Amino acid sequence: MKPTNRDDHNHRKNRATRISMSLAPKLLKQFDKSMVQAGFSDRSKAIQAALHAFVDENEWKGAENQSGAGAVFMLYDNHTYNQDRESIHAQHEYADIISASTHVHLDHHNCLETIMVKGQVKKIRELVKVLSQNRGIKSLKLHFVTLV
Repeated sequence: MKPTNRDDHNHRKNRATRISMSLAPKLLKQFDKSMVQAGFSDRSKAIQAALHAFVDENEWKGAENQSGAGAVFMLYDNHTYNQDRESIHAQHEYADIISASTHVHLDHHNCLETIMVKGQVKKIRELVKVLSQNRGIKSLKLHFVTLV
C-alpha cells in the first residue's frame, strides 16, 4: 500500500531533528566517560536523556499555581549555627506540604536530610528558600515532579 500525503507528512513531523553542537574537549571526554558509566551505547541517546532531565528539572519553575511533589535533599554541618533546630522549625512551619522526612548522620559533622513534599509549587519554593538561608548548608537540591 502506497502511503498517502498525510501519512508522509506525519512521518516527517515525527522524525528526529539533527543538530550540531560545539563542546570543549575536556567536557566531551567527561561526557563520554559518564555516558558509558550510565550504560548508554551512543551519544544521541545520552544527550536525549540529559535534555529530558534538564527539561523536567526546569519546567516546574514557572508553575506557581500548580501542584506537585518532590524531595528536598540537604547536606549540612550539624555543628554550624544550630542547623538541626533551624531545619525542624522550618519543617513545622510548612507541615501542610511535608509528607515525611529522614535524617542521616553521615559522620561527626555531616548530616543528610531528605524532606518529601507535596502541594502548591509556590509553597514548596518558599520552604526551599527558608531552608537554604540557614548557615551550615553545604548542598541543597530539590527534585520536583509536576502532578498531572
